Amino acid sequence: MNNIGVELGKEIRKRRNNLGISQDELAFKSGISAAHLGQIERALKNPTIETVSNIASALNISLSDLFSFESKLPASSDEQATDNKISAYLSSMSEEDKKDVLKIIKIIKKSHK
Repeated sequence: MNNIGVELGKEIRKRRNNLGISQDELAFKSGISAAHLGQIERALKNPTIETVSNIASALNISLSDLFSFESKLPASSDEQATDNKISAYLSSMSEEDKKDVLKIIKIIKKSHK
C-alpha cells in the first residue's frame, strides 16, 4: 500500500489510542467491522471516503485533522525544489508583501475546491 495509506492507518490508531477506545468500539461507532478497521490501521485495505469520514466522526475530529500527517510526509524532489524557490522569494519580501502573497494563495486554494 502507498505511504498515505500507511500514515492514515497510523494516525487512526494513534487517535484511537489517545481516546482510550478499542478497535471494536471505534469500528462500531464508525459502522464497520473491527476486522475492517484493523486492516485499515495496518494499511492492508484502502477505505472509502465515506468510511474515512465515519471514522473521523467517531473520533470526534474533522477529516482535515485526520489527514494532518500529510504535512509531515517527505516531499518529492520536485516538490522540495518548488518549496525552496517559494521560500527564497518570500525571504526577500517585506512583511506586507508576504501578507499579499498569502491572500493570493488563499484565493487560488478556494478556486480549486
